[in-house]
Amino acid sequence: MKKAILIILFAFCTANLFSVPADRKPVTITQPNGKTLTFMLKGDERLNWCETMDGYTLLRDKEGNLCYACIDENGDMTSSGILACNAEERDVRELLFLKKIERGLFFSSSQVEKARKRNM
Repeated sequence: MKKAILIILFAFCTANLFSVPADRKPVTITQPNGKTLTFMLKGDERLNWCETMDGYTLLRDKEGNLCYACIDENGDMTSSGILACNAEERDVRELLFLKKIERGLFFSSSQVEKARKRNM
């Protein structure tokens, strides 16, 4: 009995030590504005985001739609509120916005720390 309890306790304690990486297969959806978006999932169950096929970081807005990520005044990555789409469907407004942000944005160190603590 002691052995079984120790095994269960060990399994429970070590479960948080291992994370599963996101599936790397491209996913295609239709956004609420009718435009198509193909993206890749990134991260794991503790910290995750998406990326367009041409490398722009995506985050979900309050409604759950995928939007281009940007960096706020605190240095944190946040949703821009601008719905993402495939490069060939971008309009002038989207192209002008994307000229102002970098590809491959990532969470700030404080966001990473919060996610780590939240998932302990």
